[in-house]
Amino acid sequence: MQPLPPQSREPFLDAARGLALVGILVVNLEHFAGVELYATLHGENWSYTLGRQIVAFFFSGKFYTIFSILFGLGLALQYQRFVAAGLEANVLLKRRLGWMLGLGALHGIFLFEGDILGTYALVGFLALRYLSREVRPVDIGKFLLLGYALWWIITNTLRDQVGVFPHSEVFLQGSFWEVSRTRLEAWLYNTPLSALLFGAELVGLFLLGMYLAPRWQHIGPALLWRVVAAGLLVGVPVNLYNALHPDLQPLRGLGGLCFALVYLALSRLFWDRLGWLHHLRYAGRMPLTNYLLQSAVMSTVFYGYGLGLYGQVSPIWFPIVAVGFVSLQAGVSRWWMARYQQGPLEATFRTPLP
Repeated sequence: MQPLPPQSREPFLDAARGLALVGILVVNLEHFAGVELYATLHGENWSYTLGRQIVAFFFSGKFYTIFSILFGLGLALQYQRFVAAGLEANVLLKRRLGWMLGLGALHGIFLFEGDILGTYALVGFLALRYLSREVRPVDIGKFLLLGYALWWIITNTLRDQVGVFPHSEVFLQGSFWEVSRTRLEAWLYNTPLSALLFGAELVGLFLLGMYLAPRWQHIGPALLWRVVAAGLLVGVPVNLYNALHPDLQPLRGLGGLCFALVYLALSRLFWDRLGWLHHLRYAGRMPLTNYLLQSAVMSTVFYGYGLGLYGQVSPIWFPIVAVGFVSLQAGVSRWWMARYQQGPLEATFRTPLP
């Protein structure tokens, strides 16, 4: 099928994806920039401590949650389009998820060991079964609660056994191929582990997006303000607790969901006044390309085979770097979309997100 023309797209959804790209980059910079090595080399000074707390409070867990909700919503909208066109919707979506898994492997090996595309693809195969049935709130709740319980158990009992790789020296001094070997090891280990550990939470978020697909445009201001109030009431104390434990964030999933819904609700309520958010919609129209471009640029800036800034930048700068870089991406994306219907990777892999 042909991608949706610009006039048929939902600007708010594209802008929300652009906003998610900002927050995802802030969190990924903790890995790209090597916060553990920074603490070792420079000490846990005020900028390090405050920076980690800001990232944990405002960003960690919030923007992959937004992106996951939008991913599920996008799957539902694509499924409806395929069915309406008389196509084999499940076959086409499985094919796209297969491409995403392959692309995630390339991304994880050659650009960023913290790849999420492979995990999304694996979990997406499980979520497809719900596209042909009515998603119930109880289905969403049970997956989210299971996911939060698993994360709590991990952070409190198994944290010394999960996802630990002594990679700082390699990232600081290694060649591209030496770093890629380390990334390959990490990707092979972390992708199935992430699907197992975070799969339930991601399925719950995908289902939430599927549930919202036919409803989100009909949600009025009164309900949105209730979402903001409830999200802040629960989210502020939970995220304060997470900010005091930035390496573990034992309530990351719950805090992330609360603030993600607050961010989405406020963005919807003040959409007409948020010109900067409108600008981000261009980046959100080609999220796959921009996500991988972030990894290509940041790995080159920070790792030893590039500019070698690994362990040299305080986390207090991460939000500023992310806002600036995604703003630049939005400008480039606007230029690109004025000439082409899709981003280069979206066109190559035929994975447009409606």
